Amino acid sequence: MDIAREIGDHYGEAQSFGSLASVYSTLKDYEKAIKYYEECLIIKRELKHHKAAGEVLRDLGEAYYKFGNYAKAVEFYQEYLVVTQEYQNHQEEWATLGEIGRVYSDQENYAKAVEYFEQCLLTARNLQNRAMEMQPLRDLGIAYRKLRANTVAIEYLQQCLLIARELQEREMVAQILRELGITYRVLGDYLKAIDYHEQRLVIWRDMQDHLEETLVLNDLAVIYYKLGNYDVSIKYSQQELVIVRELRNRQGELRSLRNLGNNYLELGNYIKAIECYQQQLIIAQEIGERKMEGQALGNLGVSYRLIGDYNKAVKYSKRLLIIAPEILDHQLEVMALNNLGIVYHLQQYQEQALEYYEQSLMLSREFAERIDEVAPLCNLGLVYYDFVKYDKALEYFEECLRITRELKVCNSEGNVLGNIGLVYSRFKNYEKAIDYQNQRLKIVREIQSPLGEGEALSNIGSDLYNVGNLLDAKQALLNAIKIWESIRLKLGSNDVFKISIFETQAVAYQLLQKVLIAQNQINDALEIAERGRTRAFAELLARRLSPELINQTIEAPTIKQIQDIAKTQNATLIEYSIYSTQYHDPERPKGKFLDLALFIWVIKPNGEVRFHLFDLTPIWTEQINSLEDLILQARQCLGVEEKQRDDAMSNNSLETVQTLRHISQPLRQLHQILIEPIAENLPTDPNTHVIFIPQGSLFLVPFPTLQDSKGKFLIEKHNIITAPSIHVLELTQKRSADVPETSLEALVVGNPKMPTIPLTEPPVQLKDLAWAKIEANAIAPLLNTQVVTDADATKAYITQLLPKARLIHLATHGLLDDIRQLGIPGAVTLAPSDDDHGFLTAGEIYDMKLNAELVVLSACSTGQGKITGDGVIGLSRCLIAAGVKSVIVSLWSVSDLSTALLMVKFYQIFQQGVSATVAFNKAQRWLLGITKTELEVWVKTNERFFDATLRINLRRRLHQLDDKVKLFQHPRYWAAFCVLGQ
Repeated sequence: MDIAREIGDHYGEAQSFGSLASVYSTLKDYEKAIKYYEECLIIKRELKHHKAAGEVLRDLGEAYYKFGNYAKAVEFYQEYLVVTQEYQNHQEEWATLGEIGRVYSDQENYAKAVEYFEQCLLTARNLQNRAMEMQPLRDLGIAYRKLRANTVAIEYLQQCLLIARELQEREMVAQILRELGITYRVLGDYLKAIDYHEQRLVIWRDMQDHLEETLVLNDLAVIYYKLGNYDVSIKYSQQELVIVRELRNRQGELRSLRNLGNNYLELGNYIKAIECYQQQLIIAQEIGERKMEGQALGNLGVSYRLIGDYNKAVKYSKRLLIIAPEILDHQLEVMALNNLGIVYHLQQYQEQALEYYEQSLMLSREFAERIDEVAPLCNLGLVYYDFVKYDKALEYFEECLRITRELKVCNSEGNVLGNIGLVYSRFKNYEKAIDYQNQRLKIVREIQSPLGEGEALSNIGSDLYNVGNLLDAKQALLNAIKIWESIRLKLGSNDVFKISIFETQAVAYQLLQKVLIAQNQINDALEIAERGRTRAFAELLARRLSPELINQTIEAPTIKQIQDIAKTQNATLIEYSIYSTQYHDPERPKGKFLDLALFIWVIKPNGEVRFHLFDLTPIWTEQINSLEDLILQARQCLGVEEKQRDDAMSNNSLETVQTLRHISQPLRQLHQILIEPIAENLPTDPNTHVIFIPQGSLFLVPFPTLQDSKGKFLIEKHNIITAPSIHVLELTQKRSADVPETSLEALVVGNPKMPTIPLTEPPVQLKDLAWAKIEANAIAPLLNTQVVTDADATKAYITQLLPKARLIHLATHGLLDDIRQLGIPGAVTLAPSDDDHGFLTAGEIYDMKLNAELVVLSACSTGQGKITGDGVIGLSRCLIAAGVKSVIVSLWSVSDLSTALLMVKFYQIFQQGVSATVAFNKAQRWLLGITKTELEVWVKTNERFFDATLRINLRRRLHQLDDKVKLFQHPRYWAAFCVLGQ
C-alpha cells in the first residue's frame, strides 16, 4: 500500500485496501473489514471503475450483514443490485436478490423477504436455469411457513424437491425433505412429517454423513415425542447421543439430552429427566449455548414442579425468565411464564397465576407456534374454574380442545378432556364428567402417560363415588394409587423427591378412605390410611434395614400386621385421618381447604380395632373452618411464640403466667374432637402408653395439653407418644433392636459459642443461651459425663462424638430454616470453626449413622418442620432415620427456667430404669403440679445439680408468691416437649 501511494498507483492502493478488508473479514473482524472496504470504494469511485466499485458494494453488504447491521447491509446490496442490472449480470442479480431476502428473513420481516425471493425466482426462470430455481424455492417455502401460510410453503418446497431429484442433487433433496418434515409437523400431520424425515435419514446414511444423520434422528425423536410415543422417541435420541458423543459434538449432545429428558418426564421417570436436564445445563453453560441453557432451566422448572418442589420450580423458571428475553426467544419466555403461573396456581395464588398465564397467552399468539397457545389457554381455564366461573372456564377448555384435535396433539388433548370433565363434575353432571375422563383415560393409555392415567382414574373415582357407584369408585382409585406408587418407585432412593411428589398424589388415598368407609370396610380404610402416609419415610427406614430393597416397592402393613404392632408395643394406637375438600368461593380467590370429617381408628393392645367418624362441619364458624385454624388458635392461647429461645424468655414473670389458669376453649374443643369420641376405648391406667399417629396439621397439636370438661389435662391420664405412622413405629422398633454397644454413655452439649445465620440480610448473630449452659451443667452429673460447652462445642468435634453416644442431650438453639436449601428444613446450632459455619442441619443428620437410644433436643421448635403427607420433615424425622430409637423435641420456643427443672427431673426418673416415655411424662406431671413450697424443698435437696446463678434467680422470682401456688401449672411451661418414636 505504501509503495502504491509513493508511485501514485491509486488502483493498486484500492486493491490493497480490498485485500486487507478481505483478510479481516476472514478473521471475522468485520468492523475493520468495513473500514477498509469503504476506503477501497472511495478510490474506485474516484477512478470511475463502476463495475469494480460494484463488487466492493457487494462485499460491504456482506460485511455489514455479518456484523449485524441489517439496515446498512440492505443499503449496499440495493446499490449493488442496480449495478448488476446496469451490466445485465443476471447471475449476480439473482444472488443479490437472494441475499437481500435473507437479510429481511433474519429480521423476521418475512413479507419483505418473500418479495425479494420471488424476484430471485423470476430471474432464475428467465435464465431457464433449473439449478438456480432451487434456492429461492427453498427460501420461499421457509418464509411462507414462518408467515403460517403452510399450504403455500408446501407448494414451493415440493417444486424445489422435484427439481433437486431431477438434477440428482441429493444434498438439496435431503434439505428440502427436512423443510417439508418441519412444515407438516407444524401443521400437525406427524405421519407425513415422519415419512419425509425417514427418506432424509436414508440419504444421509448412504452418504455416511453422521452429523446430518444425528439431525434427522433428533427431528424424528421430537415428532414421536409430540405423538406421545415416548419409547420410540427415546430410541432415536439414544441413537443420536451415541453418535454425537463419538463425534464430540456438544451441540448434538445438548439436543439428545433435552429430548431424553422430555420423554422421561412424560413417562414419570423424574430422576432420569432431571439427570438429563442437569447434564444439558452444565454443557450449555460450558460452551455458552444460551438457548439450550434456557431450555434446560425451563425443563428443570417443570420437573421440580411435577414432583412438588415448588421452591426449585420457581427458582429455575425465574432464571429462564431473565435469559429468554435477552436471547429474544419468545417460546422459552412463554414456557417460563406458563410454569410460574402453574406453580403459583398450585399454591392457591390465583391472582398471580392469572397474570402469568395472560402474559404467556399473549406472547404465544404473537410469536410462537399454535400448539403453544394450548397450555396458557388451558391454565386460564383452570384459574376461572377456581374463581367459580365455570362457564368461562369451559370456553377456554373447549377452545383448547379444538386446537389439540386440529393439530392431533394427543397428550394435550387428553389433559383438556380431563379439565372439561372437572367442570361438568362441578355442574354435578357426573355422567358427562365420567365420559370426558374416560376419553382422557383412553388417550393417556395409548400414549403411555402414567401421570395422565393416574389423574384420570382419581377423577373417575371421585365422580363414581358421587353417583353412588362405590365398587367401581374403589377400583378406579386403587388403580390410580398403583400408578402413583409405580412413579414413586422410579425415584429410587431420593427421599426428598418422594416426599414432595406424594403431596401431588395424596387426594386418591383420601378419596379411597372415604369410599371404603362408606362401604363399612373400616379395616381396609385403615390400611389405605397407613399406605397414604409417610411412605417415603417407611421406605427409607426399610431400605436402611435391608439395602437390597433399593428398587423394590415397600408394602404398607396389612390390618393383621397393624394389630401385631399394637400387641408388640403393648400400647393403644390412635390413627387420625382428615378428610377435606377445596371449596370454591368467588369471594376468596386464593382458595381454601374445608375439613369435612375426621376418621379415627383406635387399635388396642390386644389388637382390637375401633373406628369413629367425627363430622366436623357443624362446629365450624366463619373464622374457623379447618383443624389447622383451631390448632393455631389453641397454640396462641398457650402463649406460643414462634421465635428462638433466648434469655428474654427467662424473664417472663411467673406472676403473669400463673394468671392464665382458665381452661382454654380451643383446648377443650380439640379434646372434644380428638379425644372424646374415643374416650371409652382409651386405657384407664395413666402409666399405659397411648401412641398418637397424627396427619397434616394434627402434628402441631400439643396432645398433653388437651383438657376435658373438668379441666384435666390429657397428660394426667396417659403416657403420650407421637409417631408419624404405624409402619414407621414398627420399623423404628426393628432398627433399635440392632443398636450396637457404644463407647460413650452420654453426650451433653450446652450453649455452644453461637454462630451467625447465613441466610439473612444482614446476617444475624444468634444470642447466647445462659440458661442452656446452666441446664447442661445440671444434667451432666446425673449422666456421669462432662458437659461440652462454649467454643469447645464445635460442629466438627460434636459430629465425631454423636455416633459413639448412647444418649445425646443438646441444649442450644434450634432453627426451622433449610440452611443448605436441600429441601429438609431444620438445624441445631453448634460452635463455628475455621472449616464450617456451625450449623448441624437436618440434612446432615439424615446422612449419619447414629446408635443412640435417646436424643433430647432441648431447643426451640425442634419438633417442627415442613408438614407434608409424609409427616413433619425436619430434625426429629432425620434423627429417627439416622437410627435413633426415641427423640424428645419441642413444638415451640421454651422457657429456660422451667426447661432446666423439667430436664433434671426427667433424667432423675430416667436413671431409675424406666423408659424415656414414662420418665418424661412423669416429669411433666411433676412440673405442672408442683407448688412453691415443694419446689423450694426439691431444689434444696438437689442443690448440687444447680449452680448459684440458678438458685439466686429462682429465689428472687419465688419471693412474693403464695406457698401453695402451682408455679408451672400453665402448659406453656411443660407441654412444649413431646416424645417421638418408641
